Amino acid sequence: MFSTPRALSAIGLTCLVAACGTTNGVTAGAQPDTYTVTGKATGTRMSWVTARNAALDAASDYCKQRSQRVAIRSEATSGVRSLEAQTSTVSFTCVPESPPRG
Repeated sequence: MFSTPRALSAIGLTCLVAACGTTNGVTAGAQPDTYTVTGKATGTRMSWVTARNAALDAASDYCKQRSQRVAIRSEATSGVRSLEAQTSTVSFTCVPESPPRG
């Protein structure tokens, strides 16, 4: 996809400035029908927000693939400094979509 070190450096700089968020993928939790996902981000003072949003987006996408919606059970965060990796681990379940009211 990117063949030059300069292009890769530009991506790295963009991630540093914009606080790119990644996840580890959804895994089965300790309880039945409970799942966890960890978002990670580094780069700015708001990296924890990026990490949290990455985790919540992954959880939401996981449930949407099953025609359900996400229900957050708990969240744990770590990381203090702006250049230290900050994480947000979300525990969630998928619940049926609410029927339309009316």
